[in-house]
Amino acid sequence: MSATEPGTVRQTKLNDVLQAARRCGLVINRQVKIGIVRGVVIGYNIARRGRFNGTRYPLLVKTELGVTKCGLHEVVAV
Repeated sequence: MSATEPGTVRQTKLNDVLQAARRCGLVINRQVKIGIVRGVVIGYNIARRGRFNGTRYPLLVKTELGVTKCGLHEVVAV
């Protein structure tokens, strides 16, 4: 079984992080702040590999400065 198949530890951890984001109210179209910069959640980062993977940075947020990947600890719902 490969690490990217459903049911593996890596897949489960990503699902847990995405569920935690939704439980915190960080759903698509939710307005948020990253520090003093306002933005809107536009999606979820489902990347399983790389420097900015979805486990660490599960949110895609659009701000006036562009789109960024954010961790749950970096944003506040407004």
